[in-house]
Amino acid sequence: MTPPVILGGFLSVIAGLLMLANSYTRIPTIPPNPSPEGPVRLAVLVVFDQMRGDFPERWRELYGKEGFARIMKDGVTFTHCHYPYGTTTTGPGHASMLTGTCPDKHGIVNNAWYENGQSVYCAGSTRYEFVPGPSARGATVGNPDRLLAETVADVLKAKHPEAKVFGLSLKDRSAILPCGKRPNGAYWFDGKFVTSTYYDDHVHPWVEKFNNSKVADRWFSKNWTRFRTNINYDDFSGPDDVPGEGKGSKQGRTFPHLMTGGEIAIHKEYYSALANSPYGNEMLLQLAKECVTAEKLGADGTPDLLVVSFSSNDLIGHTWGPDSHEVLDVTLRSDALMAELLRFLDDKVGKGRYLVGVTADHGVCPLPEVNTPYRKGAIAKRVDPKQIQKDVEAHLTAKFMSPKAKAEKDKDTAWIESTSFPWVYLNRKAVAAVEKTPEEVAEAMAVFLRTQPDIARAFTRADLEGKFPADDAVANRVRRSFYPARSGDVYIVLKEWYLPSVATGTGTTHGAPFDYDAHVPLMLYGPGITGGRTDEKTTPQAMAAIFAKWLDVPNPSKAEFPIPAVLNVK
Repeated sequence: MTPPVILGGFLSVIAGLLMLANSYTRIPTIPPNPSPEGPVRLAVLVVFDQMRGDFPERWRELYGKEGFARIMKDGVTFTHCHYPYGTTTTGPGHASMLTGTCPDKHGIVNNAWYENGQSVYCAGSTRYEFVPGPSARGATVGNPDRLLAETVADVLKAKHPEAKVFGLSLKDRSAILPCGKRPNGAYWFDGKFVTSTYYDDHVHPWVEKFNNSKVADRWFSKNWTRFRTNINYDDFSGPDDVPGEGKGSKQGRTFPHLMTGGEIAIHKEYYSALANSPYGNEMLLQLAKECVTAEKLGADGTPDLLVVSFSSNDLIGHTWGPDSHEVLDVTLRSDALMAELLRFLDDKVGKGRYLVGVTADHGVCPLPEVNTPYRKGAIAKRVDPKQIQKDVEAHLTAKFMSPKAKAEKDKDTAWIESTSFPWVYLNRKAVAAVEKTPEEVAEAMAVFLRTQPDIARAFTRADLEGKFPADDAVANRVRRSFYPARSGDVYIVLKEWYLPSVATGTGTTHGAPFDYDAHVPLMLYGPGITGGRTDEKTTPQAMAAIFAKWLDVPNPSKAEFPIPAVLNVK
């Protein structure tokens, strides 16, 4: 069955004015071995799914001394880290960090897309089986087959076949994509931690032991209450109950949140509630510690790599929005989680022998119903993608079909064969029936969309296969999300602050190239790393070159973003 925490539905991409990807140079040759002692024993990539780039500074006064503050003080924190492509969703983000490139090169253009007449998932297919099984007939099971670029993990395994690489998350794509083709294991949550036959026909003993111990069940009927009882959350995030907030997995809109999933016994709804709370992160941290201990990561002279992607921040943000008590709470708990992880690595691996990189796969848009200081009074609204599709269908019919043809047109024949927002895929049969080319119909669609009040830009394949002026930030960013074999015929860019959601919807989403979706943290802690807070511009893809250098391995073959100047130590 499909993992309960995999997010579905449409995700928006809208225009923004951020730095251009093509303003970066190729990675220069960097001397290896950042410290006299050689490469680190263990590199740990920590991803907080949907942590917007302003969160570390926004709530800095509330953090403890040993989590984010320790990294800010003893490592380096980049305040201007942005994704340089258009479709800022979970799949592309996790594919980009350790490949060091963008969707136009690694091929992960969205969480899902339409290809060869079918919808496909970025990190799964029906070729494999769940482990432990059985799998439902036709189930989409996790694997990295669709990733078209090598990652730092692949390069590490090529140089050191005995190196150990593991990816852990609640979401399958988040555990799979950063770790490339040959990790020792990738595990994600489906009521228990599972993998697929792509990796092995059994789980590692420590995973089996973890599952059998029923760690995931310990939070049943334990309400989610505020982490800090000595502060007024309203002062830092706004009210606890505002229009546009959701209720999660039968958890309610306001604190305290129920953790039963609405059931009297442990059930799949409970596991959804667990993932949609900070306790999902706590569970994953315990699994990560088991992994380091059981696999003896960082215990010998061969460097290892661990990727831990915390998904609960994303699920919470989607439900209650970034200016909620809930997002504030999970961020404070994330700080405490980092403190625990750093203390654990100090003990198990040793100070000065490990590297930790912290980032996010994307940010998040404020709720349209809430005019936060971050939005600064700008107009926001929810836009129904189905209505856009209906309007396009009507326009193309009116433009290309005679009255007689309209009357005879099969009511089930549509101009649009599929959508994976922001991409629209044309029905080639409908196009051929009016003796037009796909390019002609796509151009007519784009011209129409550009006149619609909720849409900022529309790009055809022909547009994206060409070149744009260097100062056209929107077009160049969208171009970096274009991979011809997987992309549609028209790419829709909604206006800033607009969400692809029905007017009566709740919660929020991401996918835009504006700061609220493209701006993420980038924090580093390890030997030879200093600098504190820096305004130097960088991207999450720089993590590939950084990890390669500190692990003393070559850069991934398609990596193209440089190590920030502040880290170019000799």
